[in-house]
Amino acid sequence: MSASQAAVSAGFEWTDDYALGHESMDDTHREFVGCVDAMLRANDSALAAALATFADHARRHFAEEDAAMQQTAYGSAGCHIDEHAAVLKSLDEVRAAFDQGHVGVVRSFAAALANWFPGHASVMDQGLARWLVQRRLGGSPVVIRPRSSMPA
Repeated sequence: MSASQAAVSAGFEWTDDYALGHESMDDTHREFVGCVDAMLRANDSALAAALATFADHARRHFAEEDAAMQQTAYGSAGCHIDEHAAVLKSLDEVRAAFDQGHVGVVRSFAAALANWFPGHASVMDQGLARWLVQRRLGGSPVVIRPRSSMPA
């Protein structure tokens, strides 16, 4: 099995560990994970469509979060917005390389996103979710997760 085929079979699945307790952010993040998964699993003929779908999603997703940070004067907006901009810059570079026939770069990008997202969500997005929920409701979000398998 080639490295490209291994990446295709690896996939990227949503886990409740990514939940932030902010419904619209969690819904957007589920969609993000689905888009990355689609890029990882797509065969070469479906890769262009998967990349285009991710590009549309990422631009909307990051614009929504960036706008929320700016509109609410979120104190940690700078580095968060910078991370979004870096992903979008990488996206533009990946699209250009793909257009030149470098198919593997899309799966490499998707794998990098799958590695990047958990940390971004648990630090940057968790902080933003708390901020937005506190501003709206006066308290922190509550996330209820299934109990992990524990011995009796």
